[in-house]
Amino acid sequence: MQYEIINQGQCTILQINEERFDAKMAPSFRREVENLVGNIGEHMILDLTHVRFMDSSGLGAIMAVYKILKGKKISVVNPQRPVQELLKLTRMDKLITSYDSIEDAVATAV
Repeated sequence: MQYEIINQGQCTILQINEERFDAKMAPSFRREVENLVGNIGEHMILDLTHVRFMDSSGLGAIMAVYKILKGKKISVVNPQRPVQELLKLTRMDKLITSYDSIEDAVATAV
């Protein structure tokens, strides 16, 4: 999995630099987040700008991270239309807020 981590105040931004978030990538995503859990701020922001496709495995990995973070806020930034529709269809948009920009997401952590 190709990604970049940016710490910005209380926020940890995980920018996923892959076009597909699927069964091939989901296990490595989960492992990476589990390895980072002690260094994640109070708000984890998943930057999905580059993700054009997500399947149920990617969705499951995000839900696993939601549970791993236990009480920390998690949100997504710039989900592309197919990803946004999947979040709505599965009602995950009720648990994980979507923002149009990293700045908007970071502003909610203050």
